[in-house]
Amino acid sequence: MMRRRISTVVLACAVFASACKHEPFPQNAGYPLDIAEIIVDKCATSGCHNEASYVAAGGLDLSSWDKMFEGSRSGAAVIPYSPDFSTLCYFTNTDTSIGVALLPTMPLNAPPLSAAEYVRLKTWIEAGAADDKGNIKFAGDQAREKLYITNRGCNVVTVVDKESLLPMRYVTVGIGSANFPYCVKVSPDKKHWYVSFFSPTNIIRKFSAGKDEPVGEINIGTGTWTSFAISADSKYGFFVDNSSPGKMAYVDLEVMQLLATYTFNGNFRYPSGIVINDNLKKLYVGATYGNFIYKIDIANPLLPSISEMVIDGSSNIQYQSLLDPQELILENGKDECYVACAGSGEIRRISMQNDNVWQAIPLGAAPAHMDISASKGKLFASCPDDIATFPGNRGSVTVVDLATGSIEKRINSGYQPYGICVDDKRGMVTVVNANISSAGPKSHHSSRCGERNGNISFIRLSDLSLMDKKRELSIFPFSISAR
Repeated sequence: MMRRRISTVVLACAVFASACKHEPFPQNAGYPLDIAEIIVDKCATSGCHNEASYVAAGGLDLSSWDKMFEGSRSGAAVIPYSPDFSTLCYFTNTDTSIGVALLPTMPLNAPPLSAAEYVRLKTWIEAGAADDKGNIKFAGDQAREKLYITNRGCNVVTVVDKESLLPMRYVTVGIGSANFPYCVKVSPDKKHWYVSFFSPTNIIRKFSAGKDEPVGEINIGTGTWTSFAISADSKYGFFVDNSSPGKMAYVDLEVMQLLATYTFNGNFRYPSGIVINDNLKKLYVGATYGNFIYKIDIANPLLPSISEMVIDGSSNIQYQSLLDPQELILENGKDECYVACAGSGEIRRISMQNDNVWQAIPLGAAPAHMDISASKGKLFASCPDDIATFPGNRGSVTVVDLATGSIEKRINSGYQPYGICVDDKRGMVTVVNANISSAGPKSHHSSRCGERNGNISFIRLSDLSLMDKKRELSIFPFSISAR
């Protein structure tokens, strides 16, 4: 990978400093001694990343191990176990054969780290970046609240700590033919999370939500397994194969075994998006093209009853591009299903009690993903290809008042927003901005997967304003789920 000069960097020292002056520290500041000899003595110095100067040095304070994990203005500088995603490595490396190397090289206006020093730093991060007592950041709290985000362009899931809003882990999720992680969902009991893949494969992967380690793979037969839903008791999953003809897999998640495959006699046409209503023992599944969704009675899930349900008020099934209901969500505690219709640029509201389509909410742009704030009575929809609302930017987040069905606000969350996640408890909405177009904004830095990273941004529920906490992620972040 060629080294590139970039104007804004996470580890940039103050532009006014002619050199970073060395001021010896009397202690290791929580770092292991051999790491303190690098970070404390060479980086946390006057004019650079110490307590007095860090604001002008990208907002990164390296004066102690704890301060280092507060990150910089653009995100985390060190990700335990992941030197390939740790910007501290990018700007201290001078050898592109052993890792990403970006300019300006740190320490600024001083000799760069020796090869041995860089390898020592990288190896420390690879082993977890423990402090001088062996503690690894974020590892102690098995019940920690987190966000999980798929990175379709890098075969990883980014794990974000909800308290600091910083990336805390990068977990490699794809194996074998399973590539391009698509959808991630945390089980209702918060014990596990699951990942599906856009590339044709025969597996779904299961991970522990406490340690973020793989539990295993579930063989469900070859397909393009994208959307899925998990039952309220966390025992069963329904996985959708977005092919034509497609199919659905009914899976026991506890014993990790395929129980049944629904084929609809070959009449599943690019199914996409799914919700499960446990009380009504019913599934709705979207269709990539057309004016209908699939309705599935799972009173006996081994012998389901499947039909096509028109949702545009007409009486005939249409298979060409019309409404194109591609994503669905169910309002918590209610039987109301919201369907994102990419073709017609609207959201359709359906009562799962009687299958009545009783409201159509025009957005003026194609919706992709949705989530609902129960406390505020608002629906948030990402519209990644909206080029009209904010000239020069591609995408918007549309806020709908559910009481009136009217649009309350449109928000510029970033370039090409997709995944969206509401947290009523913390009073915020997290938006995943893919930024995959070459017309999008430049990244602050690159990673092992390339240059144009995506990011996440945060909206306050109280006044629908953007928080000043945008975090850069790896390439093509897409789906999000919360623990």
